[in-house]
Amino acid sequence: MYDFLKDYNDPLVRQSATYLEVIVRRTIETPEHVVYRFLEDGINESEILTYGALANQAKAVGYALQQKGKKGDRVLLLFPAGLSYVAALFGCFYSGLIAVPAYAPRKNRGVKRLLSIVADADAKICLVTRQIFDDIERNFHNEPLLRNMKWIIYEEIKPEEAPRFTPTEIYPEDIALLQYTSGSTGHPKGVMITQLNLLYNSEYIRQSFGLGKHTIGMHWLPVFHDMGLIGGILQVAYIGAINIGMPPGVFLKNPVSWLQAITKYRATTGGGPNFTYDFCVQKTTEEEVAKLDLSSMTVFYCGAEPIRQSTYQSFTTHFAKSNVSPKQLYSCYGMAETTLIVTGGYPDEEPVFLNLDTEALSNNKVIVTENHKKSVTIAGCGHTWMETVVKIVNPDTFVPSALNEIGEVWVKGPTVAKGYWNKAEETHRTFHAVTNEGEGPFLRTGDLGFIHESELYITGRLKDLIIIRGANHYPSDIEFTVQKAHSALRENSGAAFPITHKNQEVLVIVQELERTALRNTDHEAVIAAIRTAIAEEHEIEAHAVVLIKTGSVPLTSSGKIQRRQTRYEYLNNELQVVSYWEKETAMQAEMVEKEIPTEEILKEWLISWIIRNQQFRRQDVDPDKNIIHYGIDSLAAVTLESEISDRFGFQWHVSSFMLNPTINGLAKEGMILFEERDR
Repeated sequence: MYDFLKDYNDPLVRQSATYLEVIVRRTIETPEHVVYRFLEDGINESEILTYGALANQAKAVGYALQQKGKKGDRVLLLFPAGLSYVAALFGCFYSGLIAVPAYAPRKNRGVKRLLSIVADADAKICLVTRQIFDDIERNFHNEPLLRNMKWIIYEEIKPEEAPRFTPTEIYPEDIALLQYTSGSTGHPKGVMITQLNLLYNSEYIRQSFGLGKHTIGMHWLPVFHDMGLIGGILQVAYIGAINIGMPPGVFLKNPVSWLQAITKYRATTGGGPNFTYDFCVQKTTEEEVAKLDLSSMTVFYCGAEPIRQSTYQSFTTHFAKSNVSPKQLYSCYGMAETTLIVTGGYPDEEPVFLNLDTEALSNNKVIVTENHKKSVTIAGCGHTWMETVVKIVNPDTFVPSALNEIGEVWVKGPTVAKGYWNKAEETHRTFHAVTNEGEGPFLRTGDLGFIHESELYITGRLKDLIIIRGANHYPSDIEFTVQKAHSALRENSGAAFPITHKNQEVLVIVQELERTALRNTDHEAVIAAIRTAIAEEHEIEAHAVVLIKTGSVPLTSSGKIQRRQTRYEYLNNELQVVSYWEKETAMQAEMVEKEIPTEEILKEWLISWIIRNQQFRRQDVDPDKNIIHYGIDSLAAVTLESEISDRFGFQWHVSSFMLNPTINGLAKEGMILFEERDR
């Protein structure tokens, strides 16, 4: 018996060595228990599956797989949302073949990623529905990797062949599935999830969420992604509860259907990334809210992307009449490399947030402040449970970070996956990190954060971090600022990322427009609003701002923004651009036809220059203060002199800054120099 199972009062689980063993025992002891229901249209039950039916269909699938391959072979699973996929997945578990869940390609979309997964996993078998098989035959029949696979059509598997299945010995360290992470199309990484990983993480979620046989899960998330697959399908089967699912498309088209199903079935747990809750608020009317009763929910979980306090506040306010309270909202943290969950809070406790000083944060320090004008709010993501250990470590020196110091989040324990499939070097680098004191091995998550009063806080991604002039800026914070800058901009639909320009790191913004703003909208005004918001809130300047078509920003399978893919498309001119602004292009255009200044134009230009280059807020720039106050030294003065000449066509000597050391004084002298330029 595992120590982490000793407190579980269900002997069926305590006696099990693998996740599969738990399921097999449940199918024998409670074969009539309905474990899965599926709402194809979000309203009506189209399918149900008992433990007994699950076992029979899984064995039939297992027998079909045994005719085509052997234990350890990789099986590509291409299914729509529904219970056929569930049976196919468990068929892989029963037979010991490794499941590789993936999205089926649509015509002209998704085939590159699918081919990369097939090649990386060296999958030779594909378990698929008839419709998807026909679509692939019609659209991708010339692809050698697909043409040469052994295909099993799910509808052709005969349930009566289940008794012919030969039981396979399954061990805790056997790989159950490859969870392909989001990222580059050409270089997918398959996380090796073992039977022990699934068993441990399932118990982890049971304890941290407070789940049991009374639980009714209501899930809309894609079942090919870790949150929907492990947190939804596999979790309820482990605890002997029930999962009610619906297609992601139903939720995305009409999110109230999810809330109505919660009301109808008295569901107790469900959730998704932060955008789930924003979306529910945006797309439900007061009349719809009045008909909902969400009081049965003990856990509305939220993770997988930055958690916003404003989102929680708007959700609880909007659905107050539906009996939603802050205590139902549950912040958690995890990733595919840790099977699913790493930290979570206590159910029935309100989420926690900290206001952190922005200047200290940019220097990797944590200072809690009540000054909301110069702070950023960070969500607590709970604490570790059972045997999992989280350590904050300097990502460069591998020295454990001091108290109130930001570092990389490292994780150790049975929840950590085996590594990346067929990538020994990357597995060693990511999954076998050791501190300078020799403690390890740890998983390097690539996330930055800190621990405060036992609570984990995530501040950003190590690889996504934007460093401009030595100061750290988190993309998620900038994206949030951008999307609040103008009503024409779509929430949760943009990316902020750095590029190298003239040996310096600069900021690029790519942002979707609302569909109603694609036409008959002043896009220049929208871009100006974005630039102003970034300058005022973050005290940096955007190098480029790109407005793109609705629904065209690259997303992961779970709906998260793919910043690196967006960056790639920007650099390779592959974005669906509606409007574009770039600093140098704008400057070059200005040089072609130099503006005729007035004293007021010069004054405003100088203020803008100080905001952009010296990192001051607009309200902190006083035109009558000595410019030395804004950090304009001799080097900055030379730069300013050059830009003035390029912008307005007259020479402004460095000595001017000593004779007229205020913005108002410089503007007056500038007009004199402009009028004398041709004399």
